[in-house]
Amino acid sequence: MIEGRAAVRNDGARFQALDGWRGVCALLVVCFHAPVTGFAETSGLVRNAFLFVDFFFVLSGFVITHAFYETLRESRDFPRFFLLRLARVYPLHLAMLLLPFAFECARLALKGPGEAFQGGTSLEGFVVSLGMAQSFGFLDTLTWNYPSWSISAELVAYAAFAAVVVTAPRLLVPLAALSIVVGLPVIAMVIGNMDASSNLGWLRCLAGFSVGVILRRVVWHDAAAAEARRHPTSWSVAELAVVLLVGVFVSRQGGTDLAFAAPFVFGLALYVFAHEGGILSRALKTRPFIFLGLISYSIYMTHAFVIDRVHNVATVLGKLTGEELFVPSATRNELIGPQAWQGTLTLLVIVAVTIAFSAVTYRFVEKPGMALGRRLVRRQRSGATAKTPAAA
Repeated sequence: MIEGRAAVRNDGARFQALDGWRGVCALLVVCFHAPVTGFAETSGLVRNAFLFVDFFFVLSGFVITHAFYETLRESRDFPRFFLLRLARVYPLHLAMLLLPFAFECARLALKGPGEAFQGGTSLEGFVVSLGMAQSFGFLDTLTWNYPSWSISAELVAYAAFAAVVVTAPRLLVPLAALSIVVGLPVIAMVIGNMDASSNLGWLRCLAGFSVGVILRRVVWHDAAAAEARRHPTSWSVAELAVVLLVGVFVSRQGGTDLAFAAPFVFGLALYVFAHEGGILSRALKTRPFIFLGLISYSIYMTHAFVIDRVHNVATVLGKLTGEELFVPSATRNELIGPQAWQGTLTLLVIVAVTIAFSAVTYRFVEKPGMALGRRLVRRQRSGATAKTPAAA
């Protein structure tokens, strides 16, 4: 999951290399959605970057299990866990739903009913998105802030994880394995490829999340991570090999049936980099990558809005200059950039504006949302404590 809480190791430190990975993958998803010519159109890594959503799912399962399994098993406090998760994801989701809604209202006022709230911005889609039900198949396509389908799916994984840990923790790993064994074949039979989103997106998330759960509960050992730092050369080779594997796999297999192996490929990458033993891990723990990891949820949730606004600007510029800035595409309606350098320049603008905008939304939407969640939990606890003597 893109928003996934940064895990804390037993020594109190974060998995900073995984935070860096999250930031890089978020930018690759931005490039994937950007309707431009140039690098984003020709690179197989970018064309198939929709698979990096599965990295987020695996990472989410690993991180959530690491951070919450023991506490949740002991406290059995499902409402507290889910409230904190909801407060983590919903405020930004709501903000990035209301912002384009305001644009549609302005379009309605300027152009009339036939030009607003149509297609991808229908009122029906707004209601579905408001209820975080984008991944349940109520609509046959993604609408409004289309990347948010994965956050809808994440809530399913959160609820399932917490319900099992609270009621039958010993069944967590068997049920996670069942989710993988059943989930991926069902997606293959119903959808035909790994790109499940508006229909069975929740099942795709649950399968990837389950890989992360098993990785943390069965495979991971904190002692091994400490030992890894004593062998930087070996782990540097392992990290380089894993990056090469991921790059080749996504570039060449993203559009094939082998794409269903994505959760396992990303699980291997996560396992290697969670040890933080090599040179690439050290690079991912530098400030630029830490910053990208910090705002990665905002990057993921804001980039569709930024892309739409850049498209608007390109349309206006084309009319003012008399130049045709769009070219037809076999896979999309149109791409920005008659020449490759124009498309690549537009992509750089999209990425830069997305990062700047995400820094703002992290500061003024994400952080206050998390603080609100903590306040609500404290209030809930205070209310429960106050009622206990009366009940007694």
